[in-house]
Amino acid sequence: MKNYLLTFSFFLAVILLISCQTTPSTQESSADAAEKIISTIDFNVDMGQQPWAFDIEAATLANESYRSANWTGQFMQLVFMTLKPGEEIDLEIHDSHDQFIRIEEGKALVLMGKEAGNLTWRQEVEDDWAILIPAGYWHQIKNTGTNDLKLYTLYGPPEHPKGTVNKSYEEAKAAHTHEH
Repeated sequence: MKNYLLTFSFFLAVILLISCQTTPSTQESSADAAEKIISTIDFNVDMGQQPWAFDIEAATLANESYRSANWTGQFMQLVFMTLKPGEEIDLEIHDSHDQFIRIEEGKALVLMGKEAGNLTWRQEVEDDWAILIPAGYWHQIKNTGTNDLKLYTLYGPPEHPKGTVNKSYEEAKAAHTHEH
């Protein structure tokens, strides 16, 4: 029994030592794997209508376009956005659908209200905040930080034409005028 406990203790110590030594390299390889996966995402291609799994935080942070619709399904759309300091998502309303926004990086001011001229609901948000916008609410989001505001948004049903990519705020503003 004493030999069994000694042998068991020895193997347990070896396993713990090996696991402590391999954990950092496992974490590094996981980060490398995530970066490799993200490098395969083409922000100019809409992956909608097919299954897709990816690291959404890494993809959001990697997006450089003001707006990039990367998955447009029948009932939902995923759009990545990057707003430069001072840029905004202009005042808008979606009468027929709700919207979800997740801030991955940056700071913003969110304004909402039932009337375009009366945005009484306001909230400062930053990294890791979520914003839920009910159908029928006017809303506007302003990047109030000194760095880019990185976010993704889910519309249900889709808001933008499949494959929409607007490299800049100005391009998005011009395209949005033509969409409606």
